Amino acid sequence: MKKTVTVWVAALMLAGVGTGIPLVKVTVPAVAQAATLNAAKLPNGKYSVPVHIYKTGTTTASEAAQYFNSSAKVSVKSKRATVSLTTTKAGNQFIKAMTLDGHTAKVTAHSTGNTYTFSKVNLKTGHALGFTLVVPMNGQEMTMTQSAKLTFKTSALKATTKVVLTTSKVKAKAKKVTGKTTKGAKVTVKHGQTTLGKVTSKKAAYKVKLKRAVKKNWKLKVTASKAGYKAVTQTIKVK
Repeated sequence: MKKTVTVWVAALMLAGVGTGIPLVKVTVPAVAQAATLNAAKLPNGKYSVPVHIYKTGTTTASEAAQYFNSSAKVSVKSKRATVSLTTTKAGNQFIKAMTLDGHTAKVTAHSTGNTYTFSKVNLKTGHALGFTLVVPMNGQEMTMTQSAKLTFKTSALKATTKVVLTTSKVKAKAKKVTGKTTKGAKVTVKHGQTTLGKVTSKKAAYKVKLKRAVKKNWKLKVTASKAGYKAVTQTIKVK
């Protein structure tokens, strides 16, 4: 680790020549959401979570950080999280392999930035991220291994797969709203701040029975939500 800073700075300088890439640290934008997801008990689904890459043993951003997307993709199945980190196009020039806590990544090559995937990842703890680097120096390619610490900003964890929601036309005096949604989604119908009805779908088709008949030109807000999915709201006008 004694040469970590020197090696990364040299690589950054080489990768930045002629490309106009600024040598700056990665900053992670804040993500607003209605409620924080429990990273230890995520339902099956797909998520996005901001990452921090620090110098080993510190809370100082690693020089490697700017060569990664600021968020990782997470796929959860049977309470097991699979995490994918994606490098930038410039990162492809010198990152040739990667490990997480000693486990080798599955690599998917892309010209815009390779994706490194790890299975059975605990999002609540920090992890040792290892790199195999190939850095041009003095006309030759130098291969070396360096490391950093990876953590996840679980307070900004969010679902990325939207719930399916379609709503049939609603006519005046109707006392129900129908349509299709993701199986198991909760569908709620509101007029203004008043909840007219809600149901948890047992199949793709849903029917919400309303407390009162709707009137012509009312605007109804239909929302479908399900754990592990991004909620969807539609506004429909009563005909």
